[in-house]
Amino acid sequence: MPLEAAPLAPAQALEFWKAKAQVTPAEFADLTQQAKARAFAVSGLSRRDQIAAVHAALQEALENGETLAAFKKRLAPLFEQKGWTGRAAWRVENIYRTNLQSAYQAGRHAQMKATADSRPFWRYLAIKDRRTRPTHLALHGLVFRHDHDFWATWYPPNGFQCRCTVQTLSQRQMDRRGLEAQTSTPRLVEPFDPASGNRLPARPLVPEPGWAGNVCHDWLHGLAPAQTAAPIITLATRTLCREGRGLFADAPCKPPLAGIERRHVLTLDEADIMPAGLADEDYVRAFLREFGLDDLDGSVVHELPGGLPVVISKALFVDKLSRTLKVGKGGRAPYMRILARTILSPYEIWWQTIRALDAKGAPTGRIREKISLLRLFAGADGKIGGFAVFDLIDGRQWRGTAIFTPGANKKNQATRDEYILRYLEDQRAGVLLYREP
Repeated sequence: MPLEAAPLAPAQALEFWKAKAQVTPAEFADLTQQAKARAFAVSGLSRRDQIAAVHAALQEALENGETLAAFKKRLAPLFEQKGWTGRAAWRVENIYRTNLQSAYQAGRHAQMKATADSRPFWRYLAIKDRRTRPTHLALHGLVFRHDHDFWATWYPPNGFQCRCTVQTLSQRQMDRRGLEAQTSTPRLVEPFDPASGNRLPARPLVPEPGWAGNVCHDWLHGLAPAQTAAPIITLATRTLCREGRGLFADAPCKPPLAGIERRHVLTLDEADIMPAGLADEDYVRAFLREFGLDDLDGSVVHELPGGLPVVISKALFVDKLSRTLKVGKGGRAPYMRILARTILSPYEIWWQTIRALDAKGAPTGRIREKISLLRLFAGADGKIGGFAVFDLIDGRQWRGTAIFTPGANKKNQATRDEYILRYLEDQRAGVLLYREP
């Protein structure tokens, strides 16, 4: 069935459309996938006035429910000048349908996220006719939670003039229909030919070129560093401090942590330590709330002391292979709030050079840069009882080390406090970039 603009556009769809930056095709090609979702370009148009005219006409169509015929008439001189008539008229229809569908789905996405607490399950729906792409038909009926990473790639539209959409469902509706939510994204699908109805050979489930993303996602989402557990070795052999433009060495940089002023040790309440065994999503939500993010899909740029920006989003905890949330590495899950507060308010920041280690423990690869954020924590009794270290590697990866409250170290029979201080002292190497005043 033909797709026309809705008579009344959702406010969220208009907001999405108005926020699009108008760029030339050459500029568009240089953008990241995330930035492309927030840009507007028309292949074949290099003049900015022409791009602006098409953008304005599409906005008019979205606001007033303008039909394809009216859209063509409005820009007829431009389309005739470019030769986009007759057999080439498909280009005009492509511009109209693809852009309006993208804006509509962005508005729909915002509405669905607003009701995700009561309707947390999303079902992929394809138009089952001869025009439907076999891959999209194979996805028809699949159900995932609203925050599953499937939607980061496969939220429609998933191609030019894609007509797929998404249905929201409550738990009661899921039970009544006998539906179950998928936990992992299929890697292979066996689609049907929509014209003949015959089953086609299995094929990898991959998006069309240029459509491997969700236009509704916050563009910052893809810029968050990824977690890593790869072993590294620190190359720093000296401790240097910065004072103005110069550096000076060793002792003045590292007053012993054993004598740290009490105001530099953050106090924790019992409620700050989360129970073990919760869902990964619960830990991630607690982490994000420390940065003022109530939406699991929200993002924010946090500026560290010294001006270094770090993108904070759930992408920090997305496993690269399974594309699901993975928080519990090293038993750190209950201490998500401690990790967040270390990023928000580090006591010290150190810069070091590192190299990765191969399977045999030998240094390999190029020299990389790492900054380490350190923080000590105390319980209600005022005694030091925990610490956190957040490492940022080349700005692209992160690792959280010792984000827990250790007990006595049985190997050397050191007390808990001594072990904590010794561990953090070992992290204080390289160049001191910042210390809490």
